[in-house]
Amino acid sequence: MKALKDLVDDDLELARDVLDKQVVDCEETKMGRVDGLLLELRDGKPPRVHSIEMGGVVLARRVHPGLVRVVDWFRRRFNVRQTAVYSVPWSEVEELNRHHAKLDVAALDTPAFDWERWLRDHVIAHVPAAAKGGADSE
Repeated sequence: MKALKDLVDDDLELARDVLDKQVVDCEETKMGRVDGLLLELRDGKPPRVHSIEMGGVVLARRVHPGLVRVVDWFRRRFNVRQTAVYSVPWSEVEELNRHHAKLDVAALDTPAFDWERWLRDHVIAHVPAAAKGGADSE
């Protein structure tokens, strides 16, 4: 696939080339998948991609509108992620190829890693070997 900056509007088929693509950060750490796209409507011009969206609520909306309530209930009930949708401006998409969409962000600084931080603080921290620094620290 061409470099992102070389793509012409009609060269990119959004459903095929962007949706469900693996998202990686600037260091190629996996952050999830492109669950949705937000388009900007312009008078007399074709729509333009404004941002990509990630999150269970976005994916649920694609599957069935009624599923959104269930997924959002779980999100609010367990209160791990602060936002239901993580939206990344299209200008932050650095590279798009057949394997992934690479963003110009650090994954650890985004809500994409809220679950990992929660697991680290609430589960892993309470595992005896983790508290001692691992089995190899002796």
